[in-house]
Amino acid sequence: MELRQDVGYSLRMLRRTPGFTAIAVATLTLGIGATSAIFSVVHGVLLRSLPFRNAGQLYRVRMLYPDGTAYAALSSPDFMSVREGSQVFESLEAYSTGTMTMLGAGEPREVRGTRVSDGLFEQLGLDLVLGRGFLREEHQPNRGAVAVLDHGFWLRMFGRDTEVLGRSITASGRSYTIVGVLAPGARLTAEADLYVPLQYDEAFSSTTATARRSEYLAVIGRARPDTDAGQIDADLRRIGSLLQRVFPETNRDLTFNAIGLRQLVVGDVQTPLLVLMGAVGFVLLVACANVANLLLARSAARHAELAVRAALGAGRGRLLRQLLTESALLGLAGGAIGLAVAYGGTRMLVAARPADIPRLDQIDVSGPVVLFTLGTSLATSVVFGVVPALLATGGRLTRALQEGGRSGTGGAGHRVRAALVVVEMALAVVLLTGAGLLIRSFIQLTRVEAGFRTDEGMTFRLSFDEYQRRQQILARVMQLEQGVRALPGVRSVAGTTVLPLSGLGTIWNFNVEGAPPPPPDVNQEIAIASITPDYFRAIGTPLVRGRLFTDGDRGEAPPVAIINEAAVRRWFPDRDPLGRRVVVGDSTREIVGVVADLLQHDPGQSAQPQLFAPYAQVTSRSVWFVVRTAGDPLALASAIRAEIRRLDSNLATADFTPLEQLVTRSVARPRFYTELLTLFAGIALALAATGVFGVMSYTVAQRTREISIRMALGARAGDMLRMIVGRAVTLAAAGAVLGLAGAVALGRIIQEQLFGVSLLDPLTIAAVVLVLGLSSVVASYLPARRAAHLDPASALRES
Repeated sequence: MELRQDVGYSLRMLRRTPGFTAIAVATLTLGIGATSAIFSVVHGVLLRSLPFRNAGQLYRVRMLYPDGTAYAALSSPDFMSVREGSQVFESLEAYSTGTMTMLGAGEPREVRGTRVSDGLFEQLGLDLVLGRGFLREEHQPNRGAVAVLDHGFWLRMFGRDTEVLGRSITASGRSYTIVGVLAPGARLTAEADLYVPLQYDEAFSSTTATARRSEYLAVIGRARPDTDAGQIDADLRRIGSLLQRVFPETNRDLTFNAIGLRQLVVGDVQTPLLVLMGAVGFVLLVACANVANLLLARSAARHAELAVRAALGAGRGRLLRQLLTESALLGLAGGAIGLAVAYGGTRMLVAARPADIPRLDQIDVSGPVVLFTLGTSLATSVVFGVVPALLATGGRLTRALQEGGRSGTGGAGHRVRAALVVVEMALAVVLLTGAGLLIRSFIQLTRVEAGFRTDEGMTFRLSFDEYQRRQQILARVMQLEQGVRALPGVRSVAGTTVLPLSGLGTIWNFNVEGAPPPPPDVNQEIAIASITPDYFRAIGTPLVRGRLFTDGDRGEAPPVAIINEAAVRRWFPDRDPLGRRVVVGDSTREIVGVVADLLQHDPGQSAQPQLFAPYAQVTSRSVWFVVRTAGDPLALASAIRAEIRRLDSNLATADFTPLEQLVTRSVARPRFYTELLTLFAGIALALAATGVFGVMSYTVAQRTREISIRMALGARAGDMLRMIVGRAVTLAAAGAVLGLAGAVALGRIIQEQLFGVSLLDPLTIAAVVLVLGLSSVVASYLPARRAAHLDPASALRES
């Protein structure tokens, strides 16, 4: 009964002060909405379990190299050795992903295809909505002409047609009969459109040395119950040591380890997302401090009302409950609207698909997010409501009744308001410093030379899955180059198997003839790319020494190679590499040229050793074409598509991508984190400045009589301006000192996200101090101006 009375009375009081209520609710909506939106991302990416049966028992088995790096793929024979020799896994399954050209369902199109081992669907608990999975005999060579469709692909391509079972499609030059459709949400960690059986050829043997260094299988193990990560790694090291003895030529210095599947999926986004969660938590604290300041100012005006209630017999506990009920209503209102804000913000975030963040499809405003928002609303009600309530109900309330409500909360309330402003400023400084460091880091990233020209260039990919012989593929690539080169406006065109800023590509064993073996902690391998002769001219990478490939470097010609400067630093630090012979995989090649480094990953990672071979000597079915033009390259897209259709109507063309997008994508993730943290810092600064404005306005209102007396005694308007603004700057300075100390202490968390910038970057610190000082001056100017223009006589009469 009393709770109902408290709620009803609180609603009436909040309706009587619509301005205060609107500002308080809007402030809380901003803080709670932003917090809930980021929590929805953290929950979907980090906290929600993987959509697999007993996902905590799943591990990804990786190859561990001598330098300590782990490669998340195994070769066919290594997979079989681990599968047969493991004592800690109750099952080990594998899959490989790639692109396929699909025919038989409209226009030729590239699809994401995955070849899976015989027990993978059962191991992960993937259900089917139609048909069946794969039979064990369908994994034998030349017997796996069946396919299972992803549920989303089935909807997009076949419109939920239940008669799709038994229909034939052609993918990668082979006809497949559709036998099943996965249930909604049933998928691997890597997205796929269709699944086909992994063919167990002669390489799937634990006794063979063939193809042991051809790593292409993602291997997933389900650990036995009560098995921990240490036991798993120990067992894998045992298997690795055994293979080192049995196959010294291929497995020397190599072993295995495992990583939890969830940890692998989440990857390196965990720390940045938690940093963003902490940052938005700071924004929420600033919002709470702001509302607490509003409540303190409001409680001064309500002191007479509270005194009357106390005189009529209301105890302090009853008054506290009443005030906390009002705070709770404000918090719940802010939470309700904030939840709507979080819903809209989350939908926009997912639709933008930012920065290749994993598990975006798992991000939504679900039940846990709603409960989190409710809990946050109630918690913030306590945070911003307790101190004002205690101050408002403390002291001698009857004295306030005698003084007509002018006593307010006295000096204690003023000190608390000032302290809250200092806290707001300190939190804003922490966020501003973090955002400033990330901005500086991002600028440094954009200044790194990627090793190629991005202007007036584009790329597209073709997959020659339908072609059975190497000479057919090579002839078609040469024909396409000639046809595109003849188009008006095309300056150069070339093909490559690996684009810059898109990964290392294929890794092969590497040895220099006559050179001593490298130290045990150095990987004897190099990244390989196959290119046509005009590639470096088309991509805009300069030749450092030697020569480029020519049309004479054909399959029957002596094998040759070009290496990058990173390979020179690694393998030829004190000698000329030109003319040296190197063993790459199963062939021996002569180095004929050295080119500048092309970055393989993002600009924050230095270039790795890379070797380029003539495409005519190392031919691949998947080719990226680079086209450099005299104007807008995308204007030629339709003409290039027509040329492709003229040569072969069954070729599927991937999207045309400007070269500048390669750079943009490589810094998309740091850009995303920087933009969000900068947004939060801006919100926190705006709220902190609002807090300064409120405190200074209240100070002027409370000190009207004192200011009037000073001006009556000869104080000038400028003196009043300096007094009020100086007070604000003093509060800002105290906040800056605390905030910078906190930023240094917490800055180590984001240190790994920084590039080329130290935590104590002078430019960032100077900018933060300047922004904080200016914001405090601007926020306090209007109250100070009002104080400077007071009419002493009128103010004294009113007081």
